Parts: sequence; C-alpha cells; structure tokens
Amino acid sequence: MAQRENRYINVLTDYGFKKVFGDKEVMTAFLTDLLQPKSPIADITFLDKEYDGMAEYERGIIYDLLCRTENGEEFIVEMQNRNQTHFSDRIIYYLSRSFSSQGEKGDVAWDFKLKPVYGIFFLNFHLRGFEQRNIRTVQLKVEETGELFSDKLKVFTLELPNYRKMKEEDCKTKIDYWLYNITNLETMTTNIPFQQQQPAFKKVGNIAELVRMTPEELKQYNISIDSYRTNLSVMKNERAEGRAEGRAEGRAEGIQKRNNEIAIQLLAIGMPIEQISMVTGLSTSEIQALRS
Repeated sequence: MAQRENRYINVLTDYGFKKVFGDKEVMTAFLTDLLQPKSPIADITFLDKEYDGMAEYERGIIYDLLCRTENGEEFIVEMQNRNQTHFSDRIIYYLSRSFSSQGEKGDVAWDFKLKPVYGIFFLNFHLRGFEQRNIRTVQLKVEETGELFSDKLKVFTLELPNYRKMKEEDCKTKIDYWLYNITNLETMTTNIPFQQQQPAFKKVGNIAELVRMTPEELKQYNISIDSYRTNLSVMKNERAEGRAEGRAEGRAEGIQKRNNEIAIQLLAIGMPIEQISMVTGLSTSEIQALRS
C-alpha cells in the first residue's frame, strides 16, 4: 500500500505515469525538451489509447498514452517496467500500426504522404542486446552513407536505472532533469529539483503529491503500486535464476573442457577410445572428434 509518509507518488507505476504525463502542460513541456523543435508545440490532444485490429482476426493495441500535436505528429508514450524478448520488434509493430491508421479507407486521393510518428519508451531496465545508454535515438538511415531515409519515424528509448545512482549535480541536460525526477520522485521529501530550468516540474509536484489525492485516487494508486512491486520482485527472481543458471553452465563447460584435455592426452599415448570414455565420461563420438 502507498505510505502516507511519502510525499509523492511513484511515477514508474502505471497509475503514476499516466497521471503525471496525462497532463497536457507536463506532456507538452516534456516533448519540447526531448525534441527541441524549431517552432513551439502550440497544443497537443490526447487520443483514444486503443487501436482495434484492421480486421476481426487482427490483434488490437492499447498504449499507455497516445497524443497528437496541432501539426498531426503522433506520439506513443509508454512506461515499461519489464524487459521482453522481442521488445524492439514490439516497438516497430506499435509504430507501424500508427502509420497504417493514417490511410483512410476509401480515400482515393491519399498519396501515401505520412505524418511523423514518434515512439517514446521509458524503460526501467537496460535494453537487452544493446550497449547501455541512458538515451537512445533510432531512425531509418541508409546503411552505406548514413543519410536519413525518412524523418517520419523516430524512436526514443530512455533507460532509467542509472538515474537511481546519480546526484542532482550529475544531471547536465534537460532530459537528464526529467529522467532523474521521474526515477527518484517517490523518495523525494522536498520540492522537486530543476524548477528554474523547467517550470513544469512545479506542476509535476502538484499532480504527484499524495496529500492532494482523493480517496478513490489513492485506492487506484495503491493497486498500481502493488502491481509494480510484484513486477520488481519477479524481475529480481528472474535475474537471480539467470545468474544461478549461468554459474551452473560455467561449471559444466569447465568440466567438459577439462575432460576434453584429458582425452587428448590419453589419445596421444595410445589408450583405446573405450577406456578413455570410461575415464572421462565422454562418448566415443566426442572422443573421435578430438582426434581431428
């Protein structure tokens, strides 16, 4: 359950994330700091977060937050607390569905000109299979030259774990301010830092203060934070099991290597393969392979 002695909610929970970033002023300020657009974002509209499949047999999608600027640019904004095996594929799938929805059925005049779609993914983990980076920007580029192939698709992955170990003075950029505050808000007891650099953080504090929440809001938040803590516990167990499996595999590989070395030595002195198999536990085919 949420503790009353905490001043702020945990923004990494589903409820906390949607409550904070579901505010138009906060979302506009964040998008402006992330994208640094040439002209100000005048307005954003929050859209229905659910995309039905284009046919009955197709799977629908429910986003955390989906919004559109006055220029028609769409933003898929998500908070992810658990890694997935095919997470990068999921990102491409999400953005592809957003693109495909731009083609109005029956509009013969549509010439395939697309509005930009941005995917912004807050990750409470380091993306598996990639170099660890706090901020990663992905676009379609020509492999041979590095030229930008299309400016209509852009993905940001924002990895949060390093911000738990950072201090305020370690934050150097506007996005550092956002990610530091998002990651550590639940443990803060004073006013949210960096308000001089970004006035929207005052609004974030007002939204996130537990004392400002109604009993019904607190009930929803308690449910959300219980789910969040369960996920953390599951991830911790998965990491522990992975380390144990890794140690077991390492020991097995070491034993295999040592048995191979012994078998090679015994082959060199002419011991029969059947006897070598009895000594090392290797199969005759494994020992035969060591001869080459």
